[in-house]
Amino acid sequence: MKALYPKTIFKTNGWEREEHFHFFRSFKQPHFNVHTEIDLTDLYNYTKREGLSFFLAYLHAATEGIRNTENFLLRLEGDEVVQYKAVDISTTVLKDDKTVSFVHLPHHPELHIFCRESSAIIEEVKKSRKLFYGYNGPDLVHATTLPWFKFNGMEHAHDNDSNDAIPKLAFGQLEKKDTRVILPVSVRVHHALVDGYHIHLFLQHMQASIAATMSAPDKLVPRKQEPF
Repeated sequence: MKALYPKTIFKTNGWEREEHFHFFRSFKQPHFNVHTEIDLTDLYNYTKREGLSFFLAYLHAATEGIRNTENFLLRLEGDEVVQYKAVDISTTVLKDDKTVSFVHLPHHPELHIFCRESSAIIEEVKKSRKLFYGYNGPDLVHATTLPWFKFNGMEHAHDNDSNDAIPKLAFGQLEKKDTRVILPVSVRVHHALVDGYHIHLFLQHMQASIAATMSAPDKLVPRKQEPF
């Protein structure tokens, strides 16, 4: 399947992480998970004012955060490392029959448009019997949400493929602490390409995307949506 976004060869020779890359590249299990939480109070309040899905809004912010973090755009393809120009998000969606589908949500820089288009896709998916819905390729980030309970960590199911470098996100039940809205998040990455510092950068870029939305809201009339 043809990728959605162009890619370039990423040269590891001379890379500041060259030694780290080769060290972790030899591991049979080179992935690691970080479990943390993020304060999404401003985004939550914004979505309530605008009639947007909070679920889709934080997926949008996460995608923006990934897109602005270079190491999260790197993938292992054979003996090469490639860097994609951008990625979209693929998320689990709970269908009417209480099973899940893996659903590609095409990205759009405008939050209102992303929410409107993604909401339409999800409504269609809920009635589908497909496991995979839409594009499924390397230039994605994989996400899942467990909104029914708070978690302190999550390990994703995987097939022990040491070349799988697609970042994987998991979000838990939001928690209201006084006036703050906190969301648990788990991030799984390939250690040959990503260190803990780059997860820090991703979270910073995610918050920067939210701040940009707060300071320059979309000049569009939103369509009222039901929260997911």
